[in-house]
Amino acid sequence: MVRANLKKIRVDDLKVGMFIVNLGRSWIRHPFFRNQLTITSDRQIEKLKKHEILEVYIDPSRGLDVSPAKTDWDDISILAEKIDPHFKTLGENEGQTRSLHPDASPSPSVSHFEENPGNHEVGSDLPFGQAGTTDSMAYWEEKVGKVEENFVEQDLPPGIPFEDHIPYAKELRTAQVIQKEAQTVVRNIMEDVRMGRSIESERVKRVVNVMVDSILRNQDALVSLTQVKNYDEYTFLHSLDVCILALSMARHMNLSRDEMMQIGIGALLHDVGKMRISPSILKKPATLSESEWVEMKKHPIYSQEIMEASHDIPDKSKELALQHHERHNGTGYPFGLKGENIGVFGQIVGVIDFYDAVTTDRPYQKAIQPHEAIRHIYEKGHMEFDRLLVERFIQCIGIYPFGTLVLLDTEEMAVVCGTRGEALLRPQVLVIYRNSKTLYPEPFTVDLSEKSENSSWYRRSIIMPLDPRKWNIELEMYLGDFRENLNGQIPSF
Repeated sequence: MVRANLKKIRVDDLKVGMFIVNLGRSWIRHPFFRNQLTITSDRQIEKLKKHEILEVYIDPSRGLDVSPAKTDWDDISILAEKIDPHFKTLGENEGQTRSLHPDASPSPSVSHFEENPGNHEVGSDLPFGQAGTTDSMAYWEEKVGKVEENFVEQDLPPGIPFEDHIPYAKELRTAQVIQKEAQTVVRNIMEDVRMGRSIESERVKRVVNVMVDSILRNQDALVSLTQVKNYDEYTFLHSLDVCILALSMARHMNLSRDEMMQIGIGALLHDVGKMRISPSILKKPATLSESEWVEMKKHPIYSQEIMEASHDIPDKSKELALQHHERHNGTGYPFGLKGENIGVFGQIVGVIDFYDAVTTDRPYQKAIQPHEAIRHIYEKGHMEFDRLLVERFIQCIGIYPFGTLVLLDTEEMAVVCGTRGEALLRPQVLVIYRNSKTLYPEPFTVDLSEKSENSSWYRRSIIMPLDPRKWNIELEMYLGDFRENLNGQIPSF
């Protein structure tokens, strides 16, 4: 078993021959091509100082060591070893980056904890459980620079100002009311269509309009409510969640209010055609037969037909519903359109529809964690989705979306409760566990962009996300309390 004996040292203590595993900055904010390098000359050290990098992490197993005195990273390296016996220098193994592909083969030794996660409680004597360590922060530190660079350098057309002018806590109560009303509207629409009645377009427009207002006041309030999933109401809640995320994306892209209304209406109704599909197909817990799959692939056409038969629904909204399963490389349906032949709204909702679908339990598929979905979209998105739209979506929702359980380098466990597009790796978090065995009596919020006093290093950083199911942690319990405590007050991040 290899121990990742990482040490944090001052740049003044660097020597030629040491191996740096982390420079403490995003890829685009230091002068080197990568975050990891061997110091081969004093000139490199001077370059670090010139760019005001004061502290770095080194790996003595891959280069020269400092004095044997204990560093403040030693305890974390022990913890990392418990989390993943194969852990080595923030995710690298003998110079090769570990596979992060969802189809990668699992470790040959699967613990009882992984096979029966429901039988394990936080605080037991089992090791940390090899929980989801393929998403080490090092992977995103290498990738995120490219994402941020693309966004920072993009010239966006003037439009809706990006800054929230209503605090999250203040908008949250309104967002909760809006969400409940929208759920009722979606259920009624779906039931009307099932019974052969047309869509009440004015009611759709009213509910989308108030959602647009909420998103413009504060983007995070309504989006944070999409975390609540209900297996039995998948079609209803999925349509609403896709609508909310699409409006958030539209705001992020500085689209006009009229464009936000068009994409919101289309997203809310994108799956209405499923009401023409037999429930035996929609809820089938096994793989669909060829004939069933042919029928399922007709639902975008059905959605457009239903919207055409209803009065005063925008053409762009109808086009979105028809195209949300088309893919950039032509592998989608119903027409196999490619690239720019797919409307922008259809492409946006295509990414969001995929993300929400795979993060929700369905009859034939268990949900994956949000961070896994983000990684999958980033790695494979260039084939099925437009790369720029993928990167915009990631900046909009975050690398660690709202509700992601994460392990911090302080041994604490926390839940992401706020994201920032300009700092994808440093969201706001709700800290709930002191360590794997000790629950904080009162969870508290911290901003991961906060730095230590008189230091360039951050007080807390994410090591990796964790699967709450393997820890028997009901995140909604904490997030529900978090929202309840915020109502009527402003959080002090």
